[in-house]
Amino acid sequence: MKVNLKTDPDRAREVGTLLLKTLESEGIFGHKELPDDAVKEVAEKLDVETLLLVVTYTTALDYMRNAEELWKSSLNTLGDNEVNWVFDPSAVVKKGRDELLKALTKHGLAKKKNKDTEIWFSISRTLSEKYGGSVTALFEEYEYDTASMFEDFLKNRKEEFPSLSGTKIFPHWIRSLKEKVQLPFKRVEELPIPVDVHVARATFTTGCITGKYSSKGITETVKKKVIEVWREGLKGTGIAPIEMFRPLWLLSKHGCHYRKDGERPKLKECPVSSFCVDGKVVVTSKKVEIDT
Repeated sequence: MKVNLKTDPDRAREVGTLLLKTLESEGIFGHKELPDDAVKEVAEKLDVETLLLVVTYTTALDYMRNAEELWKSSLNTLGDNEVNWVFDPSAVVKKGRDELLKALTKHGLAKKKNKDTEIWFSISRTLSEKYGGSVTALFEEYEYDTASMFEDFLKNRKEEFPSLSGTKIFPHWIRSLKEKVQLPFKRVEELPIPVDVHVARATFTTGCITGKYSSKGITETVKKKVIEVWREGLKGTGIAPIEMFRPLWLLSKHGCHYRKDGERPKLKECPVSSFCVDGKVVVTSKKVEIDT
């Protein structure tokens, strides 16, 4: 199928700058928090290593599901002394997959039971056997260079770190950690923006990508275009593409999400209303229809 999509990096730069300013002042539609910010409620009670593990494990399951529900399940599991051993890599390996499955399903943390359990167990085994159960030790191996780590994860570590080694989840993971823990990350600006339904939708509705296109869900074509427009648009601004995840997610969740059949009920209160494009923009996990 011929891809008829045009990227507008200059527009992305304007949209991005305005969104970040709005986020800092009053928030996007009054909102500033992402689902993973829920961990802040308990962060002060946790040592840094446990916090790193909680964010790492939970983010690894953040695919094709409701992020708010995921984090609620994760924190309920963490607060339950009967099952919170799942956040200890060595304990997971010792108890094995069957016990892990039971523990992960108690509070609904594992939705795709076998797949989620396997992801969790594989990450646990790698951290336990190679890094003494420490996420810090893992980052130290790469001298906190997230760009080279990203490249290595994509090429060589998919079996050891399933899900975390993906083009969406890896930068999403680094973004989440960066916002919650003081770690000396390097070359974060080289990571691509994590592309999910919300980020893709907001990129299309603001006219950063226009044209005609349809597919069943978020394809590689869509991902590449979204990554490209934010990479090019933010060059020289000092803004890292992963920094745009929060404002775009909030814009879509609380604004563009309500766009339907030509109706734009949130347009008047939208901080980037002047960039909102006419035409058809439908972006869900199962369908993408663009005609702008």
